Amino acid sequence: MRTKIIAWLLLVLAIPSVAAYGQVDISKLRVDTTEVGSVRGLFEQSSLIVHGSLTSADEQYPTGQSVNNYKVINYVQSVQVRKYIKGSATSTIRLLTTGTDRLPPPPDPLNKMYPGPLAEGEYILFLQKLSGTNLYTVIGGWQGVYPLMGGKTISLQESGFSDLKGLTVEQMEQKVKQVQ
Repeated sequence: MRTKIIAWLLLVLAIPSVAAYGQVDISKLRVDTTEVGSVRGLFEQSSLIVHGSLTSADEQYPTGQSVNNYKVINYVQSVQVRKYIKGSATSTIRLLTTGTDRLPPPPDPLNKMYPGPLAEGEYILFLQKLSGTNLYTVIGGWQGVYPLMGGKTISLQESGFSDLKGLTVEQMEQKVKQVQ
């Protein structure tokens, strides 16, 4: 009986330490928002290209950093994948973005560096897996984000590629196949 109790205690104490060993501190992660030079570069750098629906940001992780009196925060939100255009993963993926505690005025360059969580809705996203985690980030900052309105992509002003504007999911899939 005593041996069983000791074995049980060892097991109970060991499980949390094993879980903690595999954990990544999301507040310490950094999202690369460096723009890519071309549509081809966007396609090639993406490990996943998905058509999916985003929910609101599920989780917030203050980074302990600030810039111009704004606190920098990492956000994680879920993407329900409707279709994989390139690559494959689970039906729900976790998207990491970095933003600030409040929105800077629209012309402020911080908006490009710290875009924050995406609005709920339907998108085509160009993603890259963040090494050592189960998280994905958008390639090229806003260049990798194409909201769908009326079944067609819109290209975000001054950020998205005009070649990818006005496409259906099927047309985007064809464009990706042409470039590869």
